[in-house]
Amino acid sequence: MFVQYRYISARTLLELPKLARCQSLPQDTWTPAENLWHLVFISHRWGSQNDPDPSGSQLAALKQMVQRMADIAEAISDERVGVEAAQNRLARIPSLRRQGTLQAAHLVFRSLCAAESIPDWEVTWNDGRGILDVIGFWYDYSCLPQDPKTPSEDWEFAQTLQGIGDMILSSRVSTLVLRKEGDGYLSRGWCFVESMIAQSNSDTNMPLVLWTDRWDELVSVFNSEPFSVFKQEAEKLMAHWEDSSSTMSAWESFSCAIQATALPLLLKSERCTSEFALALDDTINIAYLLLADIHPCLALLPEDGHLDLAVHLATLLQSQGLGCRDDRDYILVSLLLLKSLTSEDAAGEVAIWREALVRFTEGLSLHLTRRDDILEWQEIAT
Repeated sequence: MFVQYRYISARTLLELPKLARCQSLPQDTWTPAENLWHLVFISHRWGSQNDPDPSGSQLAALKQMVQRMADIAEAISDERVGVEAAQNRLARIPSLRRQGTLQAAHLVFRSLCAAESIPDWEVTWNDGRGILDVIGFWYDYSCLPQDPKTPSEDWEFAQTLQGIGDMILSSRVSTLVLRKEGDGYLSRGWCFVESMIAQSNSDTNMPLVLWTDRWDELVSVFNSEPFSVFKQEAEKLMAHWEDSSSTMSAWESFSCAIQATALPLLLKSERCTSEFALALDDTINIAYLLLADIHPCLALLPEDGHLDLAVHLATLLQSQGLGCRDDRDYILVSLLLLKSLTSEDAAGEVAIWREALVRFTEGLSLHLTRRDDILEWQEIAT
């Protein structure tokens, strides 16, 4: 389903003066997913209620990262080896271990991994900066219809929200979390759920964090536990890119850097803290506490009893100190969270959250009753 969503190519993103409201952007802003190698879901906190990026700092950081992606792609498409080639590479990109550059490198690598199944991908790759046309970004305010919406925009909004968890978990998608010091990112309902879903990803495309106020600062990947034991070996791998006398090709030294810095992304640990990997913290624990709070309401509903799930869902996140704009957002975010915690193979009452999310986004009630020991929806006007 998510392939039908709106995506902004990296090249188009560079040309945007502002991350504007979806309905105010021209139709050629978006690129179909089938024309893109890799997709990037942007998770971020809104800067104000009506404009997520009023200062333009998020767009500025994204543009810097995208430009760095193009520089990296162009450098590693150069197959020359030797001192002169290494010096040319370093004149453009002195180090891959910098805030913004490291994230860009991983996104380039993931895009190239996806390209292997695409016919004639070498044509785009050999162009170097052609990679700007095959990486797409999804940013909610600019890719999802905003209020006020027409009936068709309402339908698109509902369809997108029903599949947003699947998009985040897709092997074609990387989640990029935009952070800045003191932003309270994990205290917001939407941010919390997006990060929790992204962290539950079972493949290698684990979420990346880009600190918008730390651009080009050195990323200390291995200074904290549990990664410090790997620091010496990882530093050796990272050093290949920065060695002006290296006889490695740019691609070989690039691959070494990716290999060296993949561990903080792949190792899921509550102690995992990194300047470019998303720490687990207590997100998973809180998520399961929420699940434990709501399921007894279903299990204890008596025969012919009635339950309005919306009432419970509106306070579910608040009980853990998570904030949303209004009750509708609280309910919607709670449903996304509960659906993401439910296996696709789940059946019975555990599977109810998939149905509930569809109903809520389509304007149907969340009233339940139990008849013959089976939960049934009540069609009550909302």
